[in-house]
Amino acid sequence: MTASKSAIEMPILNIEEVYKIYQSEKTETAALRGVSLSIYPGEKVALIGPSGAGKTTLVNISAGILPPTSGKIFWSGISRDISRLSSEQIVRARRQFAGLVFQETKLISHLNVTQNVKLGGYLAGMDSKEIDDRAKMLIDLVGLGDRKKHRPGMLSGGERQRVALAAALITNPKLIIADEVTASLDPLTSEQILDVLDDINRELDVALLLATHAQQVASRAERIIEIKDGIIHATHSSSIRLRSLAETRNLAVDNQHRVAIPEDMMKALGSPRSFKAKIVGQQIHLSIPNDELYEVKKVLTCSVCGALVEKGSQVCKNCGMVIT
Repeated sequence: MTASKSAIEMPILNIEEVYKIYQSEKTETAALRGVSLSIYPGEKVALIGPSGAGKTTLVNISAGILPPTSGKIFWSGISRDISRLSSEQIVRARRQFAGLVFQETKLISHLNVTQNVKLGGYLAGMDSKEIDDRAKMLIDLVGLGDRKKHRPGMLSGGERQRVALAAALITNPKLIIADEVTASLDPLTSEQILDVLDDINRELDVALLLATHAQQVASRAERIIEIKDGIIHATHSSSIRLRSLAETRNLAVDNQHRVAIPEDMMKALGSPRSFKAKIVGQQIHLSIPNDELYEVKKVLTCSVCGALVEKGSQVCKNCGMVIT
């Protein structure tokens, strides 16, 4: 998606300054810390980050499954912040807004493929003919036309995931939100599921928000968002390499004008506590203040008493311990 497109179109999902704090009897854990995010029509977005970074929390808040501690969430077609709606109102609104797909498919074991796909349409109050026509189109789109009478137990893992995708699309949502959708699949099956997602995105103009740990999934996205320690750390293009994120990382600036400097860069600089900043043309130059600059020297200490040992000494002058 180009910058001009996002400037013209309105986002279908807009998250503003969202915090999520989990509380126990003795501790508080901030899973999200002031996250802002927009998803636009037809966009393919991947959400990456280490375990515990906040990906699943952000996905669940985006889908209206989990309420934020503070902040606002807006869905296309809903004029109000959805976090202010009742649970029943959110469920009704979500049927028209987003289809949800998870690592573990939520199919009903005694229903066949067609029945599982149609179920959400009946719950949403859709017309029976519309349900029939759309279910047939979706089952064909995901490549299960010859499996439509099969029950979930008769299908492979990849086939069950295809059914879940078709079921998520029955109400014609604007967005598919998927959490680790290929995590339990082998690489070949994962590639097939990603092809189906590409078909859904291209033919139905449905936007995709995919939380993943997989290079295979991230490289299919148009925009990759890196989240770490509960904040949006950076964005990447489809040329991303998950094992070398520094090569494609564009540091994100949040609504409070904060930038998180990558940990590897900070360590290379000696983990300074402050920087001087100045604008040079179209660049911002950061430098370490003089009072934080120091020379690193390699020293040898006694393993027994901790005293400094002179270079070349074989015995500690403080305690007499032999230096090894």
